[in-house]
Amino acid sequence: MMRIAYIDHTARWSGGEVALFNILTHIGSQVDPLVILAEEGALADRLREKGIDVRIVPLDDEIRNRNRNAVNFGAPAAALKLLAYGRRLAPLLKQEGVAAVHTNSLKSAIYGAVAAKTAGLPLIWHIRDHIGAPYLKPAVAKGIRLMSRMLPNGVIANSQSTLSALELPKTKKTLVVYSAFAKAIGAAVPSRSGENFNVLLVGRLAEWKGQHVLLEAAQSFKDRPEVHFWLAGDALFGEDAYKQRLLDQIERDGLSNVRLLGHVEDIQGLMQKADLLVHTSITPEPFGQVIVEGMAAGLPVIASNEGGPRETVVPGETGMLITPGDPQVLAQSIRWMLDHPAERQVMAENGMKRVKEHFVIENTVRDIVDYYKGLLAASS
Repeated sequence: MMRIAYIDHTARWSGGEVALFNILTHIGSQVDPLVILAEEGALADRLREKGIDVRIVPLDDEIRNRNRNAVNFGAPAAALKLLAYGRRLAPLLKQEGVAAVHTNSLKSAIYGAVAAKTAGLPLIWHIRDHIGAPYLKPAVAKGIRLMSRMLPNGVIANSQSTLSALELPKTKKTLVVYSAFAKAIGAAVPSRSGENFNVLLVGRLAEWKGQHVLLEAAQSFKDRPEVHFWLAGDALFGEDAYKQRLLDQIERDGLSNVRLLGHVEDIQGLMQKADLLVHTSITPEPFGQVIVEGMAAGLPVIASNEGGPRETVVPGETGMLITPGDPQVLAQSIRWMLDHPAERQVMAENGMKRVKEHFVIENTVRDIVDYYKGLLAASS
């Protein structure tokens, strides 16, 4: 059995952490996971409930929450603290007989590299972010690309789009695995015969996620009282100002057809009550896990035509891909979905079939375990 250390700087229940939870709770008997987190939180609690070994090694809040683009006078001091933190983890890795280190976030990739190199262990970076503008400043993206060539023994990416943005040489051992769906998929599209037409957007409240674009589109549906817009998710990483901006926009424009639901525990239950899933990121989404969840729930999808969604949504078959950041195009697409129920039904059926064929967790964990075996054999 392989003892693999999984390292993440946050325990908040966000996209990358949900994906890690799904992997670890389905990884099987060939891997013995050790999860090292820099804080307590929902991820730690849920992993413990599943009997997974979780260790908390606290990291200073100021460093843990530091903005990824903060290249300023404080950067050298923050970097030194990350390096020192990484060195603190190395004895734990040795003590636990770890065979390899698997980092789950950009911050943990940096200090995880220090920990793995200090302990003399193979290092795997799992990249879940678009390494490029506008998500990252050019200097930051360039630095991460350079480090991705030098530091990790291997790189896992959550989409071909994410991997391409890293610009790695062909000699680097890489793997693309999608953040797969980890629950049972029904045999048929759920019946949705309500009088209302509910449009759902799921994701943390952040400007690059584009919730404001949906609010602008919602203005053109004031003549359709049956159309409701639900935004599920909350501000997580210092994005409270954006949340307030959305609240102000709703009040200013009189959007009584819009509801901010905050954090929703049972997303699948909410999706069963929706008629359409929209995804409005205005910068390339690395993958878009919620799109797969929506298709698994039998929802047609409208998504931004950049990044990972281009690998999940098949235009005209499982939904639509549209120009990001354009509320008029988004409104037109929603109206088309609203007025074409038969086509929506076919898209929903095709989406469920596509998830079953390409995005189930069993495929993901099988590929990851095989990847571990190959990397460890090459490193021995």
